[in-house]
Amino acid sequence: MSYLIGILGLLILVLVHELGHFLAAKGTGMRALRFYVGFPPPVVRKTVGDTEYGIGAIPLGGYVKIPGMLRPDEGDLWEVGDLLDRSEQLSSEQASSIGEAHDAVRTDLARGRYDDAAVRLPQLEHALEAAAGQLGDREQARSGRAVRRVSEALDPRAYWRAAPWRRVTVIAAGPLTNILVAFLLLVVLAVAGMPQVLHSAEPSRTVAAVRAGTPADRAGLEQGDVIVAIDGRPTRDFVDIRDAIAGSKGTPIDLTVRRDGVDRELRNITPQLQQGRYVIGFVASVPPPRSTSVLHAPGAALDEMWTMVTASVQGVQEQGTKSVSSPVGIVKGSSTYAQAGVEPYLWLLAYLSLSLGVFNLLPFLPLDGGHLLMVGIEKLRGRPVPRSAFERVSAIGIALVLLVFLVGLNNDLFGPQPR
Repeated sequence: MSYLIGILGLLILVLVHELGHFLAAKGTGMRALRFYVGFPPPVVRKTVGDTEYGIGAIPLGGYVKIPGMLRPDEGDLWEVGDLLDRSEQLSSEQASSIGEAHDAVRTDLARGRYDDAAVRLPQLEHALEAAAGQLGDREQARSGRAVRRVSEALDPRAYWRAAPWRRVTVIAAGPLTNILVAFLLLVVLAVAGMPQVLHSAEPSRTVAAVRAGTPADRAGLEQGDVIVAIDGRPTRDFVDIRDAIAGSKGTPIDLTVRRDGVDRELRNITPQLQQGRYVIGFVASVPPPRSTSVLHAPGAALDEMWTMVTASVQGVQEQGTKSVSSPVGIVKGSSTYAQAGVEPYLWLLAYLSLSLGVFNLLPFLPLDGGHLLMVGIEKLRGRPVPRSAFERVSAIGIALVLLVFLVGLNNDLFGPQPR
């Protein structure tokens, strides 16, 4: 159940991000073709105005489709050109009609005559419809998709046509919504009681949660246990516990825990190497939550956000790529915090929401920060960034994002190695 809670929390944060883009697009007059909870294929969908709202069968947060994220290009109609080259079923008259309309639209797009291309595009669409009887289903689908894609990109309310400030608003709205959600969650926690997860005070010897399937779980360690000794040596605080586990170098250890006033022995627990340190798979209780007044809660929330950012930067500096995690690790961590209680789980959601917002502001395509950078470069140049350059930079950015994901996935799946 805790894993489901962890997955649900992550999906909600992704959905919130996309909702920010969607509301900003609507508010600035851009066209939003689709807004989905989850990804297609759709389970339920309904069109209201010119937007299709739906629930997708793939529960991966959500997505919004804003047409014209790239300036249309003559290459966008390559499927139609491929149809003319390959199809032997078309009559000479049909091929000529499609070819003339195709060449006219491509020429307009190549020369930047976008309004003329929008006027000529229906001629190409009609020519394809007239030849539909001679085309297979796959050919119709491919050519129709190409024409529809160009038509959407030529829409007067397409993204690339909008003023720079409108594009900045729409792109920045996603990560800023995540940051706002983090702030609001932390304001609530500041009043209800802020968990002291990242602060200087050390955790206690009391177990707050045990991760499922870990050595601690298999040995029978339970929430509420107090670790009073390791290998017969008494522990004074959490530092003693951490140092004893780290000093084991993966050799089995014995724990003495106090449960309901009675000392119990948990024997032969083998620590695992995870992200550069040996662990047995439990979360120690942290100092009691700190509460503040409603008046001071916003300031406390901002302080906590700053602590989160600085702690993350410090973690990267100290651990390098070992500090990177994928959605797999995030879900595992979320489930552990969910077991520890409502407040720790909400704190983690705030941390993840802030991390998602800040990460997406990094100046690399296809991240939101990359789009913001391109708008800034366009403003400085006084003319649009060539689509070819945009695509090359995007390819590099996608490769970097994929590399980060794979490093995180490797850490989450193969980091813990029993020794």
